[in-house]
Amino acid sequence: MLGITLARGGSKRLPGKNIKKLNGVPLIEYTIKSAKRSKLITRYMISTDSPEIAEVAINAGAEVPFLRPGYLAEDHSNPIDACLHVLSEYKSKEGYEPEILVLLQPTSPLRTEINIDEAIKLFQYKKADSVLSVCSLEYHTNSIMTMEKQGTITPFTQNKIYKECNTDNSIYRLNGAIYIVKTSYLKQNKSFYSTKTFPYVMSRNQSIDIDTEFDFQMASLLLRKDHS
Repeated sequence: MLGITLARGGSKRLPGKNIKKLNGVPLIEYTIKSAKRSKLITRYMISTDSPEIAEVAINAGAEVPFLRPGYLAEDHSNPIDACLHVLSEYKSKEGYEPEILVLLQPTSPLRTEINIDEAIKLFQYKKADSVLSVCSLEYHTNSIMTMEKQGTITPFTQNKIYKECNTDNSIYRLNGAIYIVKTSYLKQNKSFYSTKTFPYVMSRNQSIDIDTEFDFQMASLLLRKDHS
């Protein structure tokens, strides 16, 4: 079972975020520590195009056996292609072919090894093609609006069933923390989704996904609260 963290160097909205220090610790190190404490991930690596990120990751105890090509680390590069590159490199260089891939994004510092192992156990119990981490939607779908060209607003959700709902307890969003997939399925379909995809539900606090300075500051507060 191979754990992968994709950490490119070209973040635009929050430059250098993957190694930006969060409460004194490089952001990526939170994910590295959780992955290495997992009892079920048997091998773990970082895929990056950045020698600086690679150095930080290695110092934190992660394996960085090769750098990712630049064309797989651009703004609109597909993370699935980066995962497939990792699988191809391991197969060609070592003959190593993991049956299961666990993708752990570096921008989820409140995801723990407990979350990782619970999600893997769910994957195994359900005999799933994939398991994706989610959290409940923070707001009611009825509150989402679209602004029209003339400046007016209309409800984004036009579906009558949704509009009549009083609660969105059954509606979830991906939180980006954990993606588990059979490598055979990923290689064949280039997707994490199938008819046998199951959710692993996490709390909203654990689901923070750092993309902006505001997210970074919120994560800092939540981490301090957890350790107080």
